Amino acid sequence: MLSGHEAFRSIPNKDSHLPWWKNDGLFRLNLLLCCIFLAQFLNGYDAVLVSGFQAMSAWKTTMGNPDSSKIGLLNAATYLTGMVTAPFAALIADKWGRKWCIRYSSVTNLVGTAIGCATGAGGTDGYAMFMVSRIIIGSGLAFAVMCSPIMLQELPHPKHRTWMAGFFDVAFICGNFTAAWVNFGSSYLTNNWSWRIPYLIHIGPALVMIFLITYVPESPRWLIKKGRDSEAKAFFTKYHANGAEDDELAAFEYAEVQAAIRMETETKQDSWKVIFSSRSSRHRLGCVILIAICQNLSGTAIISYYYTQILSLVGITDTVTSTGINAGLTSFTFVMAMFGLWLTQRVNRRPQLLGTWLAVLLANIGLTACTAMYTKTGNKGAGIAAVAFVWLYNGAFFVSCGSIFFSYPAEVLHYSMRGKGMMIWMITAKCLSVFSSYTNPVAMEQIGWKWYLFYTCILVVTGICLYVFIVETRGHTLEEIGQLFDGKPLETSLHPEVATMGYKEKGEIASVSINAVTDEEKSVGQ
Repeated sequence: MLSGHEAFRSIPNKDSHLPWWKNDGLFRLNLLLCCIFLAQFLNGYDAVLVSGFQAMSAWKTTMGNPDSSKIGLLNAATYLTGMVTAPFAALIADKWGRKWCIRYSSVTNLVGTAIGCATGAGGTDGYAMFMVSRIIIGSGLAFAVMCSPIMLQELPHPKHRTWMAGFFDVAFICGNFTAAWVNFGSSYLTNNWSWRIPYLIHIGPALVMIFLITYVPESPRWLIKKGRDSEAKAFFTKYHANGAEDDELAAFEYAEVQAAIRMETETKQDSWKVIFSSRSSRHRLGCVILIAICQNLSGTAIISYYYTQILSLVGITDTVTSTGINAGLTSFTFVMAMFGLWLTQRVNRRPQLLGTWLAVLLANIGLTACTAMYTKTGNKGAGIAAVAFVWLYNGAFFVSCGSIFFSYPAEVLHYSMRGKGMMIWMITAKCLSVFSSYTNPVAMEQIGWKWYLFYTCILVVTGICLYVFIVETRGHTLEEIGQLFDGKPLETSLHPEVATMGYKEKGEIASVSINAVTDEEKSVGQ
C-alpha cells in the first residue's frame, strides 16, 4: 500500500461510505469543533471594527478625535499583546493541553468587551479605556489564533483535515462579513450606540466558546505524548471509527502517531538545540516564517484597517457610502475564500499559492497606478478602478490566505515542535502586524499611494521565496508530511498492514519499528 496521495482512504474504515453528518462519531466531533471556528470568527469580527469605527463621528468624539498616530497605536496594541503572550500560549498548550488556550480567549473577550463598551462613561478617558480593552482582547485572540490551527490539524478525521483546517480562516472572513454589515447598519445611528452595538456582539460567540470547549476532546497526539495512550486510542475509536474497536484506519492512525512521537522523543526533537541544529527543522521554521510574512506584509492590512483612508484618497468620504462599500468588499472576499477552499481540495498547494500570489501582485500594481492617476488628475474613472482593484487585491489574497495560510504552518511542523513553531509563527506575525498597523496610517497620511510601492517590492520577494522553499503537502497524513522534510518514512506509513495486523488478531495495536526504512523500501512508497 502506498504512502501519501491519500492512501489512507484505501484502509477500511467503519461507515466511511456515509456523509459525515450521518456518521455519529464524525458528526459529534465536527459539531464540537465549531467552537474552534468561533475563535477565528471573533478574530475576523474584531479585525475590521476599528476600521469601521473611524467613519463614525460618535466614536471619534468619545476617543478624543485621535490622529493617525494614535489610531495606529490603538491597532498595534492587540498585536503587541499577542507578541508578548505567544510564549505563554505555547507553554500552556504543550503542558496542560490545547483547550486551555480557547478558554482563556473566551474570558478575555468577555472582559475586554465590558471595558470597551464602558469607554467614555462617567467622564473617563475614552481613548485610554478603549486601549485597555484592545490589549485584553488582543491577548486572548493571540492564544486562540496560535492554538486553533494546531487543534484543527490534530483532531479531525484524515479525510476532513484539509478542508476543516482550510475553513478556519474562512471563519475569519465570516467575522469580517458580519462586522462590516453590523457597522453599516449602525452607521445610521448618530450616538455612541453606533459603535457600542457592534462591540457588544463579541459576547455571544465568546459565551458559546466557553461552553462548547468543555466537551471538545483533547488532542490524541497530546494524550500520547503525555503517556495517556488508552485515551488516545479511545478517541480514534469513538470519533474516527464511529465506535468500532476493530477498525483498521483507527489502528493505523494510532500506530502512526505512536511511532512518530516515540521517534521524536528518542531523538529529543522538542529541544531548541535540536530544532535549530536540524536542517529539516530549520526548513520547517523557514516555511512558517515565510507564511507569516506573506500573511502580514501583503498590503491587505491597509485594506482591513484603513479602508476609510483608501477611499478618501479617491474622493469617497461619506460614512454610509464608505461602510456600504466595505460591507460589499467583505461579501466578495467571503466568496473568494470559499472558492479557495474548494480549490484546495482539487489542486496542489504550490500552484494555488503561486497563482494567487501573482494575482495579488497584479492587483497591487493596478491599485497603485489608478490611485496615482486619481491623485494627480482627479479622473473619476481612475477612482472607480482603484476601488475595483481593492476588491481584486483582497479577493485574490484570500483565495490562498483563507484555505492555506493558517493551515500550512501547523501541518508542516512535526508534533514535538508544533507548539514552539506556532509560537514563532505568532511572534513573527505580531511583530509584522505591529509594524504595519503603526506605519500604515502614518505613511498613508504622509505619502499616500506611494506607500503601496513598498508592498509591491515585498510581494515580488515573497513570491520568489514561495517558489523556492514551499514543500508540497497535499495528499499526505499529518505524520507523513513530517517525513517529507526528514526523508525518513516511518514503517507504519509505508506498510499500514503492519499497524493493523496486530490489532485485528490480538485486539490491540501492534508494536511497530520507528527506524528509517532502507532505500529499497523507500521506493515502494513513491
